Amino acid sequence: MLNFNILDIIFLNLTVSLVFIGSLITKYEKHLPVFLIKFYSYGSFGYKGSDGKILQTIELPKSYFRHFYVFSALFSTVTLIYMFLVYFLNLEINTYVRASLKAIFGQEEPAVTATAAFIAMSLITFHCARRCYESHLLQVFASSGKINICYYGTAYVHYATFILATVGEAPLFCGDRVKENIRWIDTRTQILCIPCILIFLLASYEQYKSNVILANLRKDKKTGAVVTEEHRVPRGRLFECVSSPHRLCEVILYIVIAVLIPTKTMIIMCVWVLCNQGQYAVLAHVWYRKTFKDYPVNRMAIFPYLL
Repeated sequence: MLNFNILDIIFLNLTVSLVFIGSLITKYEKHLPVFLIKFYSYGSFGYKGSDGKILQTIELPKSYFRHFYVFSALFSTVTLIYMFLVYFLNLEINTYVRASLKAIFGQEEPAVTATAAFIAMSLITFHCARRCYESHLLQVFASSGKINICYYGTAYVHYATFILATVGEAPLFCGDRVKENIRWIDTRTQILCIPCILIFLLASYEQYKSNVILANLRKDKKTGAVVTEEHRVPRGRLFECVSSPHRLCEVILYIVIAVLIPTKTMIIMCVWVLCNQGQYAVLAHVWYRKTFKDYPVNRMAIFPYLL
């Protein structure tokens, strides 16, 4: 029998709610109340009507995406450094840290090896730092773009959970406190670590290139200055196959981490990201096809030849 911790319950409920509301909006948007659409949608496919103004009081600029990328970059970096000190410089884990992780995850024994946890945290830190860089120095956010304050808050919970789930069931942070007794590596990690690292880096590179293409649609080709906030049809690289390659790459990144850290919480996080990115990719795809009459008919939403 599965025992779900508080984070599992939160993200299982978020996933079910996301899929249910997203399906309703995709099929019955015209018949749904404005508050539900504005609560769920943002950016190019956000609600464009003039009613529902009262809900603008709980909306924030889309550029606030930068905030939780700063948070995730800092939190992941601090956690990685802490893990390094614990595993390689014999730092004793703080009692309150161990107690907090046990209270959250309820685990008595580690579920992964120290090597798998450290590699996963290194990849997560790289990802968060890259997204922080992109959101501040690359991406161009339209001044009219808005996100719901609940979406904004959920993003903080998401990144905090993602990072905690990587370390929360790792040796020393969970279970035996004697360093000599911990499991550093196993056969599974030995076989999968190199392929996982390579796939993660490749997906990261493609996500970065996709974000470069999107940003350049609003910039002057010669000077790099922002000249428009209008949406245009992106072309090149994975955009020739799908409408949201950056979301496809995000799903791949989380699958890689879930392969390295196959705990219940991390798998639930992976499913949450799959549903989240898939739903928003479908909405973006539908919006592209409605907005641009010459939009390539052979493109899928997020998964080539599938969706």
